[in-house]
Amino acid sequence: MQSGRTNYLNNIGKGKRICAPIVFQGGVSKNVGVKKAFENAVGCEVTVDENGHLMGAYGVAVLARKSGRERPFSFNTADVQFKTRGFECGKCANHCEIICVYRDDELIDSWGNKCDNGAVRR
Repeated sequence: MQSGRTNYLNNIGKGKRICAPIVFQGGVSKNVGVKKAFENAVGCEVTVDENGHLMGAYGVAVLARKSGRERPFSFNTADVQFKTRGFECGKCANHCEIICVYRDDELIDSWGNKCDNGAVRR
């Protein structure tokens, strides 16, 4: 970021210099307010592709196909219990808020850790 600018978007590039052209993708890229704040933070125009919000899903699909692992799947979730549990890690100075999602008491995903100290393994 350029000096003198307010650092209210402190996670942009994690301290790296960002130069034009800039393409912003992901679901939040569709939020015009976030796009404008991003442009204000970097001091130049930011391009948002009309299908940029789909890139995360596309990337996961590519990784899933490359994994070679397949198993039956059903969208029938009427009798499935989903629960979320959150906790603050505290294993480093980040004090990350970790969110865990369980399906029928089996951990299926977690997020929120900023380092491996807070990683929750299945």
